[in-house]
Amino acid sequence: MGRCSMLRRIMRPESPHSASSSFRWMSGLRLVAAWLLISMFWSIPARAAADREKLMPAYVQALLLDMKGDYWGAIDGLGKVMAALPDEPAVRFSISQSYRRLGVPDSAKVYAESALKLDPANPHYLRYLAGLSHELRDYERAAELYGRAAGLEPGRTGLLYLQGLELMSANQPEKAMAVFEKAVTIDPYNEKALTQILQLQVSLKRYPEAVETCKKILEIESGNLKLRMMLGELYAKNGQTELAHATLKGLVESEPAYVPGWTALFDFYIGANRTADFQRELRVFLDSGTVPAEKIDALARLFIARSGKNRQYEGAARELIGALMARRPRDGALFVLKGVFELIHGREREARLNFSKAVDLDSGNAEAWEYLITTHSSMKERQTAYGLIRKARKALPGESLRWKLLEGSLLLQTGSPKKAVEVLEQAVGAGKENSDTPLLVRAHITLALACDALGMKDRSRQAYEMVLRLDPHNTLAMNNLAYMLAEEGIRLNQALFLATNAVMLEPDNGVYLDTLGWVNFKLGQYERARILLERAVGIGVDEAEVYRHLGEVYRKLGNEPKAREMLEKARALEVKSDK
Repeated sequence: MGRCSMLRRIMRPESPHSASSSFRWMSGLRLVAAWLLISMFWSIPARAAADREKLMPAYVQALLLDMKGDYWGAIDGLGKVMAALPDEPAVRFSISQSYRRLGVPDSAKVYAESALKLDPANPHYLRYLAGLSHELRDYERAAELYGRAAGLEPGRTGLLYLQGLELMSANQPEKAMAVFEKAVTIDPYNEKALTQILQLQVSLKRYPEAVETCKKILEIESGNLKLRMMLGELYAKNGQTELAHATLKGLVESEPAYVPGWTALFDFYIGANRTADFQRELRVFLDSGTVPAEKIDALARLFIARSGKNRQYEGAARELIGALMARRPRDGALFVLKGVFELIHGREREARLNFSKAVDLDSGNAEAWEYLITTHSSMKERQTAYGLIRKARKALPGESLRWKLLEGSLLLQTGSPKKAVEVLEQAVGAGKENSDTPLLVRAHITLALACDALGMKDRSRQAYEMVLRLDPHNTLAMNNLAYMLAEEGIRLNQALFLATNAVMLEPDNGVYLDTLGWVNFKLGQYERARILLERAVGIGVDEAEVYRHLGEVYRKLGNEPKAREMLEKARALEVKSDK
């Protein structure tokens, strides 16, 4: 019987008990998938027709088990077919798919690789294995496979785009750039590829090329405000100041409600020390009436935060806050902003006065109460802080989680971790239904610290794990949990994962680098640990613990003089901190 008649016989529902009746529950897409797999099975003419005829029902039955979700049954059935037809790539490919659906990607990759080895020019196998390699974070292999697939289908720029993305994931920007440029050669207005080229050019600081790429994308998307702003910023980075100014000024004149455009223009003036221009355009911005107050306040917060890291923004932040307070003299929220600004620059008394004024103007401002309480606490005025918590509870009884968190924090600071744990346990218990996730996160972190101070390691770990369930990107919880695990010498692979993610999110945080280095030390990766710990010291972390860790690493690497030097530095810092 020929191939087509065989398929018709299998798929025709001749009786309720026949194999073909199982197809009734499948969607059209599943039928197509089954047809393709069966076609693949027949595509290699290596076996006699009689062998195929004999094995076809078993193969189809295995595919049906896979479609019904019985993946282990499918693998067992397909394994028997593979034993009889070891050179059939379609069977191995089917086994790979079943393993993938089971969530066993390593086994899926083994069978996909063997299918591709048997049929190396199959574009479907290439694309499938590339996607599987990506899931396993083998980005270089995925890039190679997408490249091979693109070679078989030269008109498909989408495959080149995927190859470029994999090369970016593999941290090979130059190779990625070449692939995206190849895609643009085929399709000069491939916006996705051009966007990736622009991103790479900016990251590699190739500003002249980035300017030209940005202009080309703007030919496609002339109304894209973000791109227009980016072009102005790129002109500035490329030293083309007049073009930068004209581009950004033109943007805000045509789109006065576009706050990011104003922010970019202000950044340009601040970076160029053009104070008079900044002041003039700030007045235009504030008087335009096109921007809501909350967005203006958000800009003020941004400048305040930047002023703590970049002195150039200190004057700009002060100017903006002053202008806002002149326009809204009875707005308590602005006094909170002014207080935060003073606090960032170490002026606690001035900050306290502003927070107090904010509470006087608006006793319903929970943020103002919290800043006022924490400022008194940091100034060692603990009794005043406790008194303010009592007042805040009366003024805002619906903020019980916030006040318990502050009380627990104060108890921890005053050397009463046991009482702190009691209060914080009440806080997180009562806060389970609270929609204020940031507050709940802070409560669990404070609880973790208090439990750690009492030696309650298990409860501390649980609290950090809860933080990561609430906020999966919380780097503090990642770092602290990773360090705890490393110190206890348990779950070190999890510690490595957590510490690595924390450093990826905050690569210049020396404390996080120290944790990652120490985890690597615990795993016996001494050279890697040395690099990370030296980097932590190199970016300015001057803590005894870091030097002690580095000393231990040098000792393991056999560099005793450097080990002694680091340990002496650690002891000196410890003596200094005890005084």
